[in-house]
Amino acid sequence: MALVAQIVKVEAPSSANIGNTVIVDVSVKNISQSDQYIAMTGAFDSSSLSWQFDYLLVSPGQTVIMRGWFTMPSKKVRVTVWSWYWDGSQWQVKDKGDDTASVDIALAELAPAFSDFKITNYIKV
Repeated sequence: MALVAQIVKVEAPSSANIGNTVIVDVSVKNISQSDQYIAMTGAFDSSSLSWQFDYLLVSPGQTVIMRGWFTMPSKKVRVTVWSWYWDGSQWQVKDKGDDTASVDIALAELAPAFSDFKITNYIKV
């Protein structure tokens, strides 16, 4: 089975706070010689990413950005994304996906808010 979609780049923050929405932008290129319907899936642990589009029709040589997102859990995660293409009757994959890539996202450390600081002692000069 020939490779049809190539993941060129995955952009995501290096860290995020618990509960924040994390955006993952995947640049995927049609490396075949014909128009292709290309889809993305992505997951971390047993959680799936939501995607802006179910699939896109991509011209030969064209690169598109597929946007996914998830809510940051209370731990660091490795997000893995896969590309798929439509052969006219079913979605095709090579191994787990036509192409795959991963990105690590750390849990951000929360900085205390300014109002959390208290003056406990001061000296008038």
